[in-house]
Amino acid sequence: MASAGKLKTSIKDLLARTVWSYDGEALARTLARMGVVPGDTLMVHSSWLAHNGFRGKASDAVVSLKRVVGPSGLLVMPSLPYHNMSTAEYLAKARPMNVRKTPSMMGMLSEAFRRSDGVRRSLSPTHPLVAWGADRDAFLEHHERTDEPFGRLSPFARLVDRNAWILGVDTPFSSFTFTHYVEAATANALPFAFYDPEPLSAVTIGYEGERIDCAVKVISARANRARREERLISELEAAGALVRQRVGNTGLILVRARSVLDAAERLVARGTHFFEIRDM
Repeated sequence: MASAGKLKTSIKDLLARTVWSYDGEALARTLARMGVVPGDTLMVHSSWLAHNGFRGKASDAVVSLKRVVGPSGLLVMPSLPYHNMSTAEYLAKARPMNVRKTPSMMGMLSEAFRRSDGVRRSLSPTHPLVAWGADRDAFLEHHERTDEPFGRLSPFARLVDRNAWILGVDTPFSSFTFTHYVEAATANALPFAFYDPEPLSAVTIGYEGERIDCAVKVISARANRARREERLISELEAAGALVRQRVGNTGLILVRARSVLDAAERLVARGTHFFEIRDM
């Protein structure tokens, strides 16, 4: 079995260097065919897979993505300081989010972007975003002042205002943090509480080393159990709003933030929310 595993890995290595091989220019051309143009706002969620075929490092891909939107556009990525745990579990550890030092746990590409030139990070203790480009600071400002880190007063809402693209790079739609904004925006249609009754305390260490005490609303366990994202995906597919493409061995998914919100609102209007609203 070990020999078979090594052979499979060797074949993937060969394919990644040959058949699947692509560079930053090929990535840029593919995104342009999908509809992204200079001046756009592009939010990227990603996994950096070993055999994706990209010739270069994650930092090289960051350079290409910056070129795609250009200095008149805005490139955004999530940089949450935790992974594979709930927000409540993370906050229970009582670790401050240091805006300069705490690494992004949203994948290698996100962390490479966080460390790259001209990038700034928002001050949310749980859902910080990193951004580069036009209006970067205005886009990120005051994230720490709202107790809904993906709510109507957060940068997530500004993605809708900017008609942003949401891009998945080798990652499924279910990883799109923006959907939490959509959930919060349509939560009034739910027969149960979307958030836990009381916000939790959290701390951010700011750019000057200052302590910023924050309150954070946490999605309820009931809402997390009831989420049915496949309904939202089906609605987007029926509307032709999800664009899928491959470059090398990398799968791309692209959708407008506004389209995701519109699809959710259509489901709510039909009484078929993308949460299971029956007793569970």
